[in-house]
Amino acid sequence: MKTNIAVLHLKSKDPQKVYNLGGRVYTSILAAKSTFPTPDPTMEDFGSEVTKLDTNIKAKDGSKLKNQAIVDQTEVVYGMLKSLIIYVNKIANGDMAIILLSGFDCNNDPVEHGIPGKALIKRIEDGSVACSAKIFLDALPDADRYKVEISTTSDDPESWKTVIDFGGLNRLEIRDLTAGQKIYIRVSGGNTHGWGVPSEPMVFIPR
Repeated sequence: MKTNIAVLHLKSKDPQKVYNLGGRVYTSILAAKSTFPTPDPTMEDFGSEVTKLDTNIKAKDGSKLKNQAIVDQTEVVYGMLKSLIIYVNKIANGDMAIILLSGFDCNNDPVEHGIPGKALIKRIEDGSVACSAKIFLDALPDADRYKVEISTTSDDPESWKTVIDFGGLNRLEIRDLTAGQKIYIRVSGGNTHGWGVPSEPMVFIPR
């Protein structure tokens, strides 16, 4: 009988693909803490390294130094993914549902993730500190990350600024806003195939 195991399904260490898988696994394991209580490496360390890889990719300008930084950071994230696969397989013990819950693919059932549909913000409340905003929305099918953008002029496509990338559904809080300044907030759901349609902008005034 063939055993179900978590697999990387990466044919090469392409930096963008490693980053995409890293983001998916990060948000998935973080959202399933009760199933994965003590991931090794920790999600704090893993998330930090995935973010570094994203930063390096975005800073790419063709220089050998920055290209090498991307290669080196890709190796770091790839190595951590391999460690997480060992952890997930120990927890899952062959259970396909638990494997897929982690964000990894299963050897018996590679998961096809469609691009998520349009997001819908339910409400926005004051956050945990002054001049912050907590965003609430329902989970989107196929979404394993959420992007939050803000603008002071919602009708200007160039004015939207990303303030949260691959955020978890329960961690959509933005800080360091300007008190009394009316802003527009929108959210998109995404996965390795891309970002879905942003929600309709919702107005918020920080205080």
